Amino acid sequence: MLLAYLAILFISIILLGLVFRFLAKTSLIHSLKKSWRLLEEKCYVYQFYRVPKFNDNMQENQLYRKVYTYLNSLPSVEDSDFANLFSTSNSAEINLILDENQTITDQFLGARVYWKFENNENNGAKSLVLKIRKNDKRRILVPYLQHIHQSFDEIEQKRKQVRLFVNAENELQRNGRWRSTPLTHPATMETIVMDADLKTRIKSDLDNFLKSRQYYHRPGRVWKRSYLLYGSSGTGKSTFIAAMAKFLNYDIYEINLHNVQNDADLKYLLLQTTRKSILVIEDLDRYLAEKSTAVSLSGILNFMDGIFSCCGEERVMVFTMSSKDAIDPYLLRPGRIDVHINFPL
Repeated sequence: MLLAYLAILFISIILLGLVFRFLAKTSLIHSLKKSWRLLEEKCYVYQFYRVPKFNDNMQENQLYRKVYTYLNSLPSVEDSDFANLFSTSNSAEINLILDENQTITDQFLGARVYWKFENNENNGAKSLVLKIRKNDKRRILVPYLQHIHQSFDEIEQKRKQVRLFVNAENELQRNGRWRSTPLTHPATMETIVMDADLKTRIKSDLDNFLKSRQYYHRPGRVWKRSYLLYGSSGTGKSTFIAAMAKFLNYDIYEINLHNVQNDADLKYLLLQTTRKSILVIEDLDRYLAEKSTAVSLSGILNFMDGIFSCCGEERVMVFTMSSKDAIDPYLLRPGRIDVHINFPL
């Protein structure tokens, strides 16, 4: 029994020794890497750029907010020596936030850049300072800042809560005509009932649209896409619109044409919508079949592809109908309607 205890003790001592050797080795490697970086920095001439949190009028600098959000999304935050953990009261998600005493490193187009917080001792004003090699600044500075802007937009879009907007009835309000509520519809592209191949093609079409800014701008076209959903009532057209909004993470603006006074009022409503949104007009065929309408056919055509349709890019327009048989073909031509989707019983 004594020999067994001695054997266990001996093995434990050996294991502890191995652990201490490993820790010492990794600590040594970390120190060597840090020393190498310091030596490397001494061999280069750097340019510094300050991004203050507030301007001279004490207004928030939007670039500061974008850079701060971008930096906290980088994987290198996890590798920093110190970071803060936060969670909100209404969320179980834990956020890792860069500490102000840390320097964070980023890589872009093969160049390494550094960001650090700076506090003005006189007035306590905060800034983010970018350190970049002078040899790299002409090559990467502008593209890097554009990359930060784009990354910020993507991050904000993922965080955004999708909302449903509806136009108020025939009266101009001081706060605008649109009323909104969070979109709580449970439908997603995965849950909607649709032919599998058709669903795959639609998801691919929507995904390509999100990445097609240059494709639209190169020939001078407005970055928008139009869908026609047609089929009998109860076949899932409205559910599909909710699923599209979830997939794109776009707000929905549902336009009730019966609450629109005239063509000019429709333009006014269009001006109050935002980019990255879905504009919906349901039962368009029934509205056009009415004998007297407040909005003319010309007004609807201008809404679809007129000059006002470009007021806010990256938008999707969706029109629903029971049937398109009685609709004039010029209303449904390519350019006005890009994708036709049939919803059968």
